[in-house]
Amino acid sequence: MDIAHNIKRRRMELNLSQQELAQAVGYRSRSTIAKIEGGEIDPPLSKLMSFSVALDTSVEALLTGSRPAWEESASVPAGDGKGNIAIILAGGKSTRNMQNIPNQFINVLGKPVIVYCLEVYQSHPLIDDIYVVCTDEWKAITAAYARQYGISKLRGIVPAGETGVLSVRNGLERVQRAGASPTTTVVLQESTRPFVTEEMVSKLLQSCAKEGHAIICEPMSDNVQFMLDGGSARYLERSKVVDLQSPEAYRAEVLGEVFRRAERRGHPLKESCTGMLRYNLGMPLNFCEGTHNNIKIVRQEDIAIFTALLKHRD
Repeated sequence: MDIAHNIKRRRMELNLSQQELAQAVGYRSRSTIAKIEGGEIDPPLSKLMSFSVALDTSVEALLTGSRPAWEESASVPAGDGKGNIAIILAGGKSTRNMQNIPNQFINVLGKPVIVYCLEVYQSHPLIDDIYVVCTDEWKAITAAYARQYGISKLRGIVPAGETGVLSVRNGLERVQRAGASPTTTVVLQESTRPFVTEEMVSKLLQSCAKEGHAIICEPMSDNVQFMLDGGSARYLERSKVVDLQSPEAYRAEVLGEVFRRAERRGHPLKESCTGMLRYNLGMPLNFCEGTHNNIKIVRQEDIAIFTALLKHRD
């Protein structure tokens, strides 16, 4: 591993943004950090000590990738050597986009929606393995996209279930067969949320390391919220309302217990996501704030919004 990877990995472990690191080492903007982490430029030797202080590590660790003794209990553990695993959920069959193909495989600005997700987990230094859950007719295409876009962390393509949580169960069983330990962290990512970021994943991993489970959410930003029930309206306090999103993260043993509890209760597993399944089983939820742009591609207008946001980002 080179110094670019080592700096990026340590920054992610500490949940620092590129802008925060830039300010800590004396750069005016994040662009220099982005170039360093992208391998475009090397940090000057005069700055290495500043980087080591800002990242709470040693110069040797940044140069060689070795981990000093005080870093062995890093805030985002790898899980008994099995690493962190991302399961990309791509088994949905869209019916509202007017294009006759699932939203996750629609091409936007020359790239399929699912690839935007895959690239985030491919580049994230704390994610070791990627699995994709999809229907049989899209397996070969998914594998081809992985080769085309250099998704070298892809370890397998798993058959989708009839519902979202059945797809999650299939993915969990596959990573367990592949050797995941009970303490391995499993990240569940909807392939139709292509604006997931590395910073979002890092925050999620940190929260999961503390609680054993975490879900990205967005606090409600509209001024007034009402719940309609039986013809009456009840005001909801905005500060207490969140929008459950994706990704989610679970220790493998915690995720396994969700399905064991569901089986003991004869629960039908019809939910679209694991967070809702936990709620319906009376299990606690741990929310982690995401970003406003973490949109989900569902309808034709969502594709237009995604396209516009991509152009603005570039």
